Amino acid sequence: MPLILKNAHNRLAFRFGRQSGIRSTSDAIDQLEAQLRAERAQHAFDVAELEREKAILLRDLLEARHELARRDRVDAFVRVPSPSVLMH
Repeated sequence: MPLILKNAHNRLAFRFGRQSGIRSTSDAIDQLEAQLRAERAQHAFDVAELEREKAILLRDLLEARHELARRDRVDAFVRVPSPSVLMH
């Protein structure tokens, strides 16, 4: 047998319950949206921090390669015989 709300008091209670449920759901959604925004902001910060660390590592790698190339150039220069030896 279906529940039929016959008097105004029962209808008012039903509406109040429904509105409370809607407010509760709305509050939960607002909290979840705030949490999602916070997590997205943290993720963006984490990505930016990783990019910064990546840039530092890339700079260090390029400096190391530059230093190795400089050493190779100096070593090659040292191995070249003196022009004065070639003339005599």
